Amino acid sequence: MKWSNKGPKHWVVTGASRGIGLELVTQLLRAQEKVTVIARGLATNETLQRLKSDFSTQLHLLQADATVDDEIERVATALGGQSVDVLVNNAGVLRESAAPLSEINIQLVTEQLLVNAVAPLRVTRALLPMLLKAERPIVANITSKMGSIADASKGAYGYRMSKAALNMFTKCLAAELSHGISLSLHPGWVKTEMGGSEAPVEIPESVSGLLNVIRSAQPEQTGKFFDFRGNTIPW
Repeated sequence: MKWSNKGPKHWVVTGASRGIGLELVTQLLRAQEKVTVIARGLATNETLQRLKSDFSTQLHLLQADATVDDEIERVATALGGQSVDVLVNNAGVLRESAAPLSEINIQLVTEQLLVNAVAPLRVTRALLPMLLKAERPIVANITSKMGSIADASKGAYGYRMSKAALNMFTKCLAAELSHGISLSLHPGWVKTEMGGSEAPVEIPESVSGLLNVIRSAQPEQTGKFFDFRGNTIPW
């Protein structure tokens, strides 16, 4: 059974207050999809509040910290058992970069593991009953090529470890989500606050590519690792 493209889908996007997540929401709304945003600081986010005003029937804003069980459980309750077609686990942090092993801050490593790997698991677990109601649910984990063990180099220990753990979650979920699709997606080196001004990929280009990969995903691609152009990345 192929994933139907007929009619609007319900997408849940985490970490959509800026950058890639915000652009995902914007492009989805323009495509007349229904979107639920899970993020912190929603009340003061002028862009999301403006989108809420412009797309009041399509956009639902739920404030929550994806690292806190109680807050994510409240999100699941607020969604009221409705069907979720696509969950995009986008929220992530980069807290250190080129520090050698001798100078690593373990607290920052732990924070990155919590936000980048444990939080997506927590959100997916809470929304699993709603995902299972969909015809062909898709869980898209926004990871990084830096989480590829085959491509690993020095530095950014915590970030690399957290994204490798997220990739393992993708693989494990693929084995359990028998009628759905689980993907790890690398957005490219994108010109965001995290990626920096020297990054070669503009945000709209990355997001357009990510959406193409998600929308065209087939069951045989579950548990795979792709970049935003649809190219396979080695684990």
